[in-house]
Amino acid sequence: MAQRRCWAEISLARLRENLGIVRRHVGVERKILAVLKGNAYGHGAVPVARALAEAGADAFGVATVEEGIELREAGIEQPILLMAGFYPGEEQEVLEHELTAGLCDLGQLERLEQAARTRGRRIRCHVKVDTGMGRLGIPSEAVPQALDMLTASRALELEGLYTHFAASEDFTSSQTAEQVACFESVRAQFAARGLRPPLLHLANTGAIVARPETWGTLVRPGSLLYGYMSFFKFDGADRTEEFYQKLPVRPALTLKAVIYLIRDFPPGKPLGYGARFVTQRPSRIAILPIGYADGWRRGLTGHCRVIVRGRYAPVVGTIGMDLMQVDVTDIPAAQPGDAVILIGSSGNATIPPTEPARALGSVVSEILSGLGQRIPRLYSE
Repeated sequence: MAQRRCWAEISLARLRENLGIVRRHVGVERKILAVLKGNAYGHGAVPVARALAEAGADAFGVATVEEGIELREAGIEQPILLMAGFYPGEEQEVLEHELTAGLCDLGQLERLEQAARTRGRRIRCHVKVDTGMGRLGIPSEAVPQALDMLTASRALELEGLYTHFAASEDFTSSQTAEQVACFESVRAQFAARGLRPPLLHLANTGAIVARPETWGTLVRPGSLLYGYMSFFKFDGADRTEEFYQKLPVRPALTLKAVIYLIRDFPPGKPLGYGARFVTQRPSRIAILPIGYADGWRRGLTGHCRVIVRGRYAPVVGTIGMDLMQVDVTDIPAAQPGDAVILIGSSGNATIPPTEPARALGSVVSEILSGLGQRIPRLYSE
């Protein structure tokens, strides 16, 4: 096979290790739902699900019915929660593939009840409540109506109650505490009607790392499984290193591209779209066959670097759809065909995905889940 132009190397062993670290952190008495939405944050949903299933993940979380069906058709037998619910007309697929429905509004509850009753089935479900995120979830004022529907239902088996935090990483705000209080109020209303679902879950990665009071009976690690934490906000203190000491997860993905060719330019030569970079010296410029069509965003122009032969090299010029340019003037041994690291480590040089995420004012999950389909995923044990 011809040499690949760019690819992602993914360590399944490291994913399993990260799951074990999370389990030791939250305790074996709690269940772990591994979040696989967005193609497992760009890592590949099916291979990741198989690896984590072997390592003892209790359940998986996806965003869409299609994502759930993909896992079922790949032989995944663990419960699969549709965390964002389902669209009208998808009820039959939820039943057919034995997906666990996240009920995010009264309409979903009604449609699933009717579909299950028509087929003479009982189906597990989790009810999502909106405690302050303002997106999906039954609002607090609609909880009494939801309770009436649930207590009258003979087709829905209430297995879980959950919510989603808006800012679990922000310790300068009281919003998370307010959301917890709202959730507890809703839980008490459910209990007063005789509904005590065994799975209570609030904690995403940020809350798993730093808010043990929110762990409930199930936690939902996302980026943590893939080796990364969120950006935490504290008054005047950066506690990231402290958290990594408690949860020493490691990245599972390395992103690479080959040097396509190298060109020499004199001083004063404008390069790339818009001539945004002009050489200041005799320069060797490497061309990499990766660009924003592969998920390496144009907005990183002038704000990112790569690792060439164990040394950092700046990306110069405007990042294109398929190509970008790297200044390797100070790395004279660099040659066409060399593997260059965009995310990952070589020797003492490291580029975590937090680096491009910060440059874009974004988060790691956007960087990883945005890696395009043109990038092959190569798996190792």
